[in-house]
Amino acid sequence: MAHELLKFKSQLRAGAQIVGQELNRMDEQVRILDQESQKVQESFASTVAERLGETDDRQARHKAVTSQLHEKVQGTEAQSIHRDLLLYQEIVRLNEQHKRELENHEISLNLMKQEMLEHQLAEQARDGEILELKAMVQTLMGQVKGKGKVSDPTPETAGAGAGKPPPPRHGAAGAPGGGGGGDPDDEGEGSGRKPDENRKGRRDERPAPQPEENDYDGENDEQFNLFSRVMANALGQRTRVPAEPPAMFRNEKHQDIRMWLMTCTDYFGRHSWQWEDEAQRIRYTISRMDGKEVAPFALTYRRQMTGEIGYTRQEGYEFWHVFAEQVLRRFGPTHEAEESLREMESVKYRGDVAKFLMEMDNLNIHARVTGIAWRKMIEDELPIKAL
Repeated sequence: MAHELLKFKSQLRAGAQIVGQELNRMDEQVRILDQESQKVQESFASTVAERLGETDDRQARHKAVTSQLHEKVQGTEAQSIHRDLLLYQEIVRLNEQHKRELENHEISLNLMKQEMLEHQLAEQARDGEILELKAMVQTLMGQVKGKGKVSDPTPETAGAGAGKPPPPRHGAAGAPGGGGGGDPDDEGEGSGRKPDENRKGRRDERPAPQPEENDYDGENDEQFNLFSRVMANALGQRTRVPAEPPAMFRNEKHQDIRMWLMTCTDYFGRHSWQWEDEAQRIRYTISRMDGKEVAPFALTYRRQMTGEIGYTRQEGYEFWHVFAEQVLRRFGPTHEAEESLREMESVKYRGDVAKFLMEMDNLNIHARVTGIAWRKMIEDELPIKAL
């Protein structure tokens, strides 16, 4: 149809005259072309309108998504700020808790130092008493030996032989079998006298001399009483119930290093005569330390105390109070786990699951609750809808 219209157009430009049926046919074609053009325009307009509607819908969806993203970003930013605030508060709380623990630890160390000093003073006083006791024993032994060298006069029987000198000791010169001598009262070989029947033949057969009243020595009696008191005190300290050896320390959950050190100190105090050197006490205590967490510390401290196997000897490591301080600093309790667990039990759900879980996770850093116990703690606080 378009080709025919173009043909008619070229004929009209050439000056041809179109009349009759040919003109009617051309009019009909023009009318049909006009109708088709209107249809095409209407179709194009509907297509454009449809495309514009789709574009508007797409823009609306994009706008909605953009607004949602902005809201989420703002909410995430608020949550981040809140999370940062909670973390800052947690850090402040942990710092304060650490300061309190350090203060308590320092107080405990000072108390232990004071107890050790008192124990050392008591040991020094006891050593002084022992030295005094030894001196008194030596004095008394010297007095006993001095009295044993003095010979008492031999008592004579009443009547016969009064005023005569005492007979010589057994085995002395002039005694029977003594090799001759010059005592006329003894029965020697070749003498014509008879022995005195009223006199005893030997000194060891005489009765012991009776003590006299003027032999009492008040000073010696006072020293003997003091000796008895010191001896009773010393024996009383030695007859106490012996302490059990300290258990092996492995830094397990049920073990407290402070109680273990107190057990070691009590054991050494009950057996002080066996543990006079503090270095020996430390060696024995190190031998009671075992486990993969404790053994490296014990081995390093022993080598630094003695300076063996290439280690530099540390001055003061042979003293008990230095050893106790080092052990407390290494294995002393911090109580962070217990306090964190108590705080976890006090955390409540207030409508925000993310906040609740974040608080529980932060506290669980020190508590280290896992498995079924951790799941039960979460389920007990969250409602059923949030699970």
